[in-house]
Amino acid sequence: MQMTIERIANLHEREIEEFMNHIKHTFQPSVPQQAEIVRKAASLVRMNAIGAYRYTENEQSLMANISGTESEFARLSFQSMEPYCTCLNDSWCAHQIAVVFHLYSQFHSLSDWLHSWRQSDVQAQLSIAERTPDAWLSALSLLVKPLAQLDPKDGPTGFLHYVSKIEQQKTRLSPFEWEWKPLFSLYYQLTVLRAAWPFLKGELASNDSYHYGKWQLTIWLNEQMSELKASIIQLSSKSKLFETDAFHTKLKDLIHSFAVEVEGLFSKRFEAFRLVYTELYTDEAELTEALGRLENETAADAPLFRAFLYLTSGRFDELDRELNSLDPTAVPQWLAFALYAKEDEDFDIVQSIMLQLLPHLAGHYQQLASRNRASFAEEIDQLLALSDVSEEQRDQLFQSYGSEAGRAYGQFLFERGRYEEWAALMHLTRGSVDMIDGSLLKTALAEDSQAVFPLMHAEALKLVKEKNRDSYRRAVRLWKQMKTAAKRDGRNEFWNRYINTVRQQFPRLRALMEEMEKGNLLL
Repeated sequence: MQMTIERIANLHEREIEEFMNHIKHTFQPSVPQQAEIVRKAASLVRMNAIGAYRYTENEQSLMANISGTESEFARLSFQSMEPYCTCLNDSWCAHQIAVVFHLYSQFHSLSDWLHSWRQSDVQAQLSIAERTPDAWLSALSLLVKPLAQLDPKDGPTGFLHYVSKIEQQKTRLSPFEWEWKPLFSLYYQLTVLRAAWPFLKGELASNDSYHYGKWQLTIWLNEQMSELKASIIQLSSKSKLFETDAFHTKLKDLIHSFAVEVEGLFSKRFEAFRLVYTELYTDEAELTEALGRLENETAADAPLFRAFLYLTSGRFDELDRELNSLDPTAVPQWLAFALYAKEDEDFDIVQSIMLQLLPHLAGHYQQLASRNRASFAEEIDQLLALSDVSEEQRDQLFQSYGSEAGRAYGQFLFERGRYEEWAALMHLTRGSVDMIDGSLLKTALAEDSQAVFPLMHAEALKLVKEKNRDSYRRAVRLWKQMKTAAKRDGRNEFWNRYINTVRQQFPRLRALMEEMEKGNLLL
């Protein structure tokens, strides 16, 4: 009977610990070639690449097959403590290390060991000898380095694991003086976001299914943005110390690097940039300095940040020129700017942006994940309502969206008294009348009962077909609402004929007949 891998790991726990210590002291995370070997070995374990194995009890050795790009056989001797691999590497290779990692992971956390190994160099260097911007950034960059080296295969769970470890280490670096803490926190937030951005962009920018891991990353990112905002507001409420001038100068470099030079998740980058230049650096000289930095910037999103600063500093001529040359295919970026202009009540700017984006909105809508389409349709219509866009154009846009925009389109139709179209839309997009806002249904019945009767009739018949007394009672409640509307409109004869027709249609449903009788539905 073949011995299980767990049993082998248990028998040779001491030898495995020795192997792990040898790997820890032989391979340095600061040496790229050595770090790559360890990373590859960890990836092989995560991909379950260690397949068939054979344990020889007499020799106390383990032979394992590793299926990667090329299949190899690695052998570990627990007597001589020497490894061998068919890849014929002179020293330890990724295949041999992967086998050791696989054995170690049977009773220990490989992720914890890897984090400890990556931090081994950091621990010796993780201190701030002097209070300067460069010293802060040097220590923080070293602290967040594991995030920049994160493999996509680690997934959200691995990312959050490393982040939690980094958060614990950050406390050691934070200054003791209260007046310096917000500034240090801001440095940390921008540094950790910049390091984490490639991983976050790859995970959150895709339109695939919204799984639990993606939800966790979204929560983490929102928490970081909230902390960033809190630090900025706290810093802006205090008078600047002379000693902090160099730190503020470097902070402007950091926010430019994070907001302008990276790509993806524009709304978050724009939010950070907006907070800095509406809460912290609001003087004319500081805004002019930021604009000067952006004048020759070639990054794709630079025009939006220039437009924002033109708006903030009141340079409307320059803003108009920027808006006239905007790239209308960059829909998400310009929508974020339009939403800011709406909050700032600059409705002329909203109109200028939306008129140029209008031909591209339907195409962008189809590229969105289904879960984001309803909120997008509502936001867009609110912006179009502030622009010189005809109701016919808005109507056509809604019709091009599809069923996901049903709620926003329904609101649009209802506000214009188009109750017949509203009722037809509710019938198509709502599974039940119970899913329709009761106040809207009541108003529609009062304003145009004939338009709403077909919707309520279809719902009542659907309830009758369920053939149980509770459903019959719910159908009778709908008919009583219709009866009230018919009586108010003076349509008594029509109503009585309608109720008699329903009774003739279901004469054998005795429970239904009883409930209709109790409801006193005739006028």
